[in-house]
Amino acid sequence: MKILDKVAIIIGIIGVWLYVSGVDSDVWGHVVLGAVIAIIAFIIGKVSDYIADRREEQEEWEEERRSKTFSTWMHSSSLR
Repeated sequence: MKILDKVAIIIGIIGVWLYVSGVDSDVWGHVVLGAVIAIIAFIIGKVSDYIADRREEQEEWEEERRSKTFSTWMHSSSLR
């Protein structure tokens, strides 16, 4: 599990706990704070997924570039 995912889960748990404790005791500041923290955790999770997707695309692009470079080298007259 990625570090940002772990952070998002921990922050989400804290946010939900604050939300629930605020609703039970009618402390609306806790409710709002808990909801905001849970939303921040969701955003962190989405950012983590986005970073992972971009990293995967970059690796695929680099692999394709290396393959084309090797193919060009193989087909050139450098082997003759």
